[in-house]
Amino acid sequence: MNKCNPEQQIQFINQFRKQTIKEITEITKRDLIVYVADFKKSLPPQFGITNSITWEDKTCFADLVSGFNKREIDIFIHSPGGSAEATEFLVSLLRENFDHIRFIVPNMAKSAATMMVLSGDEILMDDKSELGPIDPQIQINGNFVPAQTVIDGFEEAKEIIKNSGPEILPAYMPLLNKYDLHILQICNNAKELSERLVTEWLKKYMFAGDSDAQDKAKNIAKKLSEHKEFLSHGRPVKIKDMQDLSVKVKDLREEPKLRDKIWGLYCIIELLLDRSPIIKLYENSRDVFLIKQIPVQRKPQQPQKPKSQ
Repeated sequence: MNKCNPEQQIQFINQFRKQTIKEITEITKRDLIVYVADFKKSLPPQFGITNSITWEDKTCFADLVSGFNKREIDIFIHSPGGSAEATEFLVSLLRENFDHIRFIVPNMAKSAATMMVLSGDEILMDDKSELGPIDPQIQINGNFVPAQTVIDGFEEAKEIIKNSGPEILPAYMPLLNKYDLHILQICNNAKELSERLVTEWLKKYMFAGDSDAQDKAKNIAKKLSEHKEFLSHGRPVKIKDMQDLSVKVKDLREEPKLRDKIWGLYCIIELLLDRSPIIKLYENSRDVFLIKQIPVQRKPQQPQKPKSQ
């Protein structure tokens, strides 16, 4: 393929990708939706496009879910996460259209993408798959910080001031002045929202009919949202971790043929992202193919110097 020109390379990639999707559905006997974001492309807000889960995904997902006769679907997902609120809408949209949903994680589904995956009836993973903590990240002064660290900082300061008396207050004033008090409420609300959504989805879908569905769901949501446990929002949650939490996970290593096809699909999509300005790819097994891509920045033309006579 290296001897092909760029246009021929993209044509080959597209043909291989479509063929692999077809082969996957022939194995699973289920339709497939593909949602992949490029982790390596991160753009400033002024571009109006991001690799995160946002409300801009709403229209594309609406197109992806239409036209299916069967009420079951597999969703191939690779995403860094994003808005919990946008994720909630996408989950609602999927559940309005399908009764049984399996999420396939070929590589990574982090943060809010982990939340989305936990709305499924089952998750397909292997040793290369990686989920992540669902503790929310709050943007403060242009930087994303774990909501739990802000909550913990306020609580620690309050406890020390309470035990040490007002004379210690000047030492903590710079910390308290750093954040507006409403930030603490925002952090508490964000943490509660992520836990509540995941608990609700697990109870309603993955553990539907289980006598202890509420306890299972609440325990999983709490464990995955505990920042003190993971210490970093980027920590990987592997297949064994999910199995230990009693999440319904199917190990793709038990189906080598399907596993190879899924990994092949991921690799060819990664190649497409590397060789194009595409930042998000949406596709289904009914030939709906949509993309979001980085706007091409044209260099301003320099004024030509007048020719001398």
